[in-house]
Amino acid sequence: MSKALLVVDVQNWGFAGEWPVPDHEALLERIRERVESARVNGELVVWVQNDGDADEMDAPGEYFWELSLEPLEGERVWRKTTKDVFESNLDMAGWLREQGVTELELVGLQSEMCVRSSTLGARAAGFVARPLPGLHGTYPEGTHDESGLTGVSAAELSARVDAELA
Repeated sequence: MSKALLVVDVQNWGFAGEWPVPDHEALLERIRERVESARVNGELVVWVQNDGDADEMDAPGEYFWELSLEPLEGERVWRKTTKDVFESNLDMAGWLREQGVTELELVGLQSEMCVRSSTLGARAAGFVARPLPGLHGTYPEGTHDESGLTGVSAAELSARVDAELA
């Protein structure tokens, strides 16, 4: 069984500017460490980059669209326009199989959206796939009022994805 690391939407919109995900610096460092470990261990590292609409901050070519970590030469970047990279790229599963991949570990953003959807897409395509706990993140769900955050914390949303897809 050959394993690949799928790095999902590790883009500036989630790690820079005025609205980064909670704990973004530590999360990015953990993702960087996992990418380096995959490279050292000879695992395939595959990048996913979301293409937002022309009026969105992650529209292709915009600063917030850029990847926050640098793929090495030869590491493939798959662009997507849906939450599930396999839905956006119907040839991706075949390409991964050609590389000998049977198992995928997913890291990146956002836990309950693109990480979850791409994990489910990978499973539907026949791969063993799971998000790596502590290596994906998101924004809190809810609002802030005078008593603080109401709703669900980012950590809880990520934990729910881990529990669902364990």
